[in-house]
Amino acid sequence: MVGFMAGIISAFVKWGAEVPLPPRTFSGGRDEFNPPYLFLRDYLGIDPTQTVYTFSEHIINPVMVTHIIFSLVFAIGYCVVAEIFPKVTLWQGILAGVVVTVVVHGIFCPALNLTPPLTQLPADEYVSEILGHIFWFWVIELMRRDLRNRITHEPDAEVRLVR
Repeated sequence: MVGFMAGIISAFVKWGAEVPLPPRTFSGGRDEFNPPYLFLRDYLGIDPTQTVYTFSEHIINPVMVTHIIFSLVFAIGYCVVAEIFPKVTLWQGILAGVVVTVVVHGIFCPALNLTPPLTQLPADEYVSEILGHIFWFWVIELMRRDLRNRITHEPDAEVRLVR
């Protein structure tokens, strides 16, 4: 439950970080064909252009639902791992955010041809993704710690109880 709630809320934080720091440039069509779009189209066979809807007179492309799914997976995974290996919460989850950035955007996205190789990405994309993931995992950790402590009435796993 904690990971689920942290995943939903942190997905909106991740989106919000992309407003002032857009991760894609317009050159080469990278803004139009972002990794979630390509993942849905090339790996799941879903045409994202057929799933647009209108809300409050704005045309919305729900391809960002993949961000919610990814956020749920990572938040739930992080919350489970934090109970077993509390060191993952180092720097209030910021280290985990940096590690996820390197693994996902540095290894998996290029390997799946969702992005060009790292050497061909603009610095703007690095800055946006790193800061976005730092904020994202920081919020996951803040929610994990707060909700866990409220539910269990116990300190975090790394805190030794003296009785």
